[in-house]
Amino acid sequence: MGLRGHKTAVVSSGLAVRFLVTLMGPMHMAFPSHWVRGLVTPAEEGADGHVTWANASYERADLARRLKIQAEGVTAETRIVLYANEQRSRSFAVDRVVGLIDVERALIQPLPAQFRGGERERLLGLFVESSYIALIANPFWVLELPSRNNVLDVFALQASERRPGEFDSRLRLPSAALEAASAMSVGSAK
Repeated sequence: MGLRGHKTAVVSSGLAVRFLVTLMGPMHMAFPSHWVRGLVTPAEEGADGHVTWANASYERADLARRLKIQAEGVTAETRIVLYANEQRSRSFAVDRVVGLIDVERALIQPLPAQFRGGERERLLGLFVESSYIALIANPFWVLELPSRNNVLDVFALQASERRPGEFDSRLRLPSAALEAASAMSVGSAK
């Protein structure tokens, strides 16, 4: 487990969005990675549910419950995602971190028509990867902020033309925490 791998989903040219893909219960959930500040183990969470990391405090949110997903519970692969922007921060548990993926904006699909209720506020759309379908969480909803139109365009990155498998170092996350998280050993969670 870790974030050693970075994958690009058919980026030829144009705009792409980098996602942190996680597993929450049976669902693959994708979060625009621009607001990911770090990944920690459950053992690093305080007794009050807050995580303090890099001089910032992250209030715990039960995102699985808010999304109406039955999470597995704490396992050796459980991670706490630290998610924040300039206005608000939250931490939430995921059953497993799958990794980072860049998805060309044109490959992101809207929710199908049968989604008509509150899920339209919680989810922005989906993308299809070779072995899963990932639902995209609305980052403004995750942080309990007023939503915006064209949310994914806020997170779009200009993707350069590059050969398949070639990593573009200009598309790094704002935090080095994801790299550090890949080096963490998997231990038992408390």
